[in-house]
Amino acid sequence: MPLSHTVKVRVRYSETDQGGVVYHANYFLYFESGRTELLRAAGVIYRDLERKGLFLVVTEASCKYRAAARYDDELSIVTRVDQVGKATVGFTYRVLGPEGRLLAEGHTLLASVDADKNPVRLPPEVSELLQKS
Repeated sequence: MPLSHTVKVRVRYSETDQGGVVYHANYFLYFESGRTELLRAAGVIYRDLERKGLFLVVTEASCKYRAAARYDDELSIVTRVDQVGKATVGFTYRVLGPEGRLLAEGHTLLASVDADKNPVRLPPEVSELLQKS
């Protein structure tokens, strides 16, 4: 089973349109929260990677919207590592609303780069932590 983590977020008013529905681009912010907390739970602190000169940049992002999230809904962002390459990490996301209803599904691919944005291998300890089942 792939490495997985769930984080809860509550939809804030500022994340919605006039109809009280979450603006589509905000799902990518939810994905980022899920990804950051999954990394933290796995023992990878993104800030520490940056201090060492390693950055993870998004090279692909997609989202399929299934149903609307609304103001004040509590959402569960389920994040999974679905691939770990030499210099890339792929994540999948499921955004679940009240009563576990599927609201959105997404994917991001991140590349490991140095401060000059040149591709670099993921450190072995990071790869190992992200490949744990």
